[in-house]
Amino acid sequence: MTDLFSPAPDAALERPEQEDPVIAQVREIWQEILRIDDIGLEEDLYDLGGHSLTITQIIARTRRRLGVEVSLDVFFDNPTIAGLAEEVTRLRGELA
Repeated sequence: MTDLFSPAPDAALERPEQEDPVIAQVREIWQEILRIDDIGLEEDLYDLGGHSLTITQIIARTRRRLGVEVSLDVFFDNPTIAGLAEEVTRLRGELA
């Protein structure tokens, strides 16, 4: 039963990653390539059916949309949206 006097949950608290444009772009790329509607930040690419071809496609789209070249090693070290977004942010910082 919900409390009628409690404030409505803040959408930003439920999914704070929506405020980060890098995470939003990485998530969109993964959803397009994997053809999955919603992917959590910590879901493993390989558990979602990812393989060498999907990784190559993710790398190419990330380069085109976000302007950085991520290495294949990122997908072995932390094969998640959060991991890739962190690497994109790090690489962008190096370019600045």
